[in-house]
Amino acid sequence: MTLVEVVTAMCLIALVSTSLISASVLIRRLTEVAVYQSSVAAIMQGYLEQIKNMPYDMLPISPPSGTTMSASTYTTMYSLATQKDDVTADPLVLSPGTPLAPANLSPPTVPSAVYDNSKLFDVNRAEDLTIHIWVWIEDKTPSGSSTTQQAKAITLLYMWQIQDGSTTRSYTGVIKNLRSLVPTY
Repeated sequence: MTLVEVVTAMCLIALVSTSLISASVLIRRLTEVAVYQSSVAAIMQGYLEQIKNMPYDMLPISPPSGTTMSASTYTTMYSLATQKDDVTADPLVLSPGTPLAPANLSPPTVPSAVYDNSKLFDVNRAEDLTIHIWVWIEDKTPSGSSTTQQAKAITLLYMWQIQDGSTTRSYTGVIKNLRSLVPTY
């Protein structure tokens, strides 16, 4: 072989190797984001299931807009007794007013008109995932209806962040459900 052929082969191998390394780094980033997205979805679904399984009369209605969230009784009156696992209490506190629209959020800023339930979770490392959760429960019982037609709308709006290389990416999501006096599955 000539020196030109060897140098050409080495350049070709370097080019292919660089492309493969770049592709594997990108795939790893995408996979990491997918792992966090799946974790957040499972966590939020878990909170929703806990709320749906509470006795109907134990679900407080969100206070009206303008309610002072700093009052000492606020967290007691508007708290939902959820758990992080089988033994760890992890209550969620309702936000006042009506639910915000996800389109009106500007991540990573937490809106001032909500009660911020900031939760830490372990996904890949200790406490590497922070989720900001805002909860509303609204009375959706039709006026003049019987007691068996009572219903409450549950809205969980959440925001979380992930460090993607040197870039911080923020994501938002919402889960809504309707809970009636007579549980449906």
